[in-house]
Amino acid sequence: MGRTGWGAIFAFLVVVTASCSGGPSAKPSPSRDINDARPIARAVGEILLSFSAYDYALVGSLNGERIRAVNTDRYATIARAQALVIADTSTKIVAASVDTAGPIRDRLVTLADALGELRKDTLAYADARTPDALVRVIDDVAKSWSLLRTLQSLLKDDGTLDKLTARGVGMKVTASPSSGALVTVGPFAGAAEASDRAKELGVAWVASTESPFVVRASFKDRASADAAAGVLLKQGTIAIVIDQTSYKFARSGVAPDVELWREPERFLDARAGSRRIAMTPNASHVAIGSDDGFVAIFTNDGVLRALPRFNAGVNQLVFTDDARFLFGGGQTLVTWVMPRPSDYVGAPMRLNSAAQSVVFVPRAYAFAASSAGDDRGIIGGRAPDGAPLGAPFPIDVSSSGAILSASDNGELFIASQIGANVELRVLNVGRERDTRGIVSIPGALRAFAVDRAGFWAAIVTDVGTFRVAIKSPDPSRTITKVAPPGRDVEFAKDGTLYVLEPQRLTAFATEGAAAKWSAQLIDGRALVVGLRPVVLDGTDRLVAFATQDGAADQLAPVGQIQDLVASRDGSWIGVIADARRAVLFHLQ
Repeated sequence: MGRTGWGAIFAFLVVVTASCSGGPSAKPSPSRDINDARPIARAVGEILLSFSAYDYALVGSLNGERIRAVNTDRYATIARAQALVIADTSTKIVAASVDTAGPIRDRLVTLADALGELRKDTLAYADARTPDALVRVIDDVAKSWSLLRTLQSLLKDDGTLDKLTARGVGMKVTASPSSGALVTVGPFAGAAEASDRAKELGVAWVASTESPFVVRASFKDRASADAAAGVLLKQGTIAIVIDQTSYKFARSGVAPDVELWREPERFLDARAGSRRIAMTPNASHVAIGSDDGFVAIFTNDGVLRALPRFNAGVNQLVFTDDARFLFGGGQTLVTWVMPRPSDYVGAPMRLNSAAQSVVFVPRAYAFAASSAGDDRGIIGGRAPDGAPLGAPFPIDVSSSGAILSASDNGELFIASQIGANVELRVLNVGRERDTRGIVSIPGALRAFAVDRAGFWAAIVTDVGTFRVAIKSPDPSRTITKVAPPGRDVEFAKDGTLYVLEPQRLTAFATEGAAAKWSAQLIDGRALVVGLRPVVLDGTDRLVAFATQDGAADQLAPVGQIQDLVASRDGSWIGVIADARRAVLFHLQ
């Protein structure tokens, strides 16, 4: 709706009302103002806060930044969605303004008019992606914030609205214009011909990849552009010169970490064929393993610290809880000293086949890894300096191998298939010389987890999903089937059990077998638990759930996902996307 749109509507309503009146007497003019405009003002504040946050992130992307940035495609998706919200809010403003008069009504109508301009310019940018359209959006947001604050001065105190406004105006985005000129040559028959011509003209020339196929170059002023066109004309090439206004975008102030937690906070470009990601407890460092054996180690802000290499692909990576050591590999695993490893330390651990489960055991300060084998499986152990652990390591298990888990108390838990049952055993690493049996669960092993306190275990077999109180005097009497066979299980820090089934995620409190809540999925494939449980639903859809009621928030799409992990402190989610980059989300 245009700048005069709302005023015109209300004028039209007045005229229609007067002309359609059945009696000679005029309808009395409204004598009351809007009683409480705070709910609408808060809704407008939410809209503007979203724009401020995404404008901040888009400018970061346009400037080549990799932290708290969104690309134009993502911005366009959000912009179109917000345009619908603006339309809905405008309808509510119209309804609230009917039969009212006064300063609050007047300022609210003026604000609605500004929102109409914002909606129009937002859709224009979503379609064309031009800098001048983005400049109009930025100006519209700034104007709307000013109008909202003017309206706010007339309303009763509202702490929520105060916070919205403070956050929004604290995110600064600016656009500085400069004059220039654009020289265009062409069109050409196709993209290849345009590309060849651009190479002939020099590095300043850029070929378009879509019809019309032309070659362009930007110049700082009209005079230099005319001179370049004159040179081309002498060579027999006709060029078109047009004036062009360019913009330098900048951002500052408050970063929208809270508002954009559903968006990736950081991108780390890695090698093609990347498959595995690991993070230190607070995600200060990130390790990325690839099919060609390289392990890229980055700081959280994207600085590559080291690039050691195996002679085979990497399928397992895990850090110590103090981030001083990294352990990983495939069939052979080694230890690196952080933060800038150039070579491994100690003795490599060679398993019978590729490692199927690797854990760090806190308090015992040791690594353990398991693998299957033709005749028998094996569990190896290493100190962080690479020294082999003493008896009972290496531990023999069945030929199908074992899934490992660890508590914060130095306990290594081992779930392995023995005949038709899953045997759960435990070893106090460094304090015991043999494993101890805990329980036997019917069925074929699918997944296994233990909570950090070492009190609860969850085992998934083809018979069902079972929970066991492993510190009970008789754990076998506490075996409870809580769900059908799932795909994965994880415990939260507070002991809440999450069971992932193909079409459902279910949360179970520490007491009782009744579900705390359940949420529907399309094709749940992987589960991690940080401050929130996060599920890979399908191959490219990440969904985070509120711990209290299971309310779902879909995270921004980042591509096809190969791996999903959570940092130990629960604040970060890391994924490998499109087998070539790591993406970090900062949970709130």
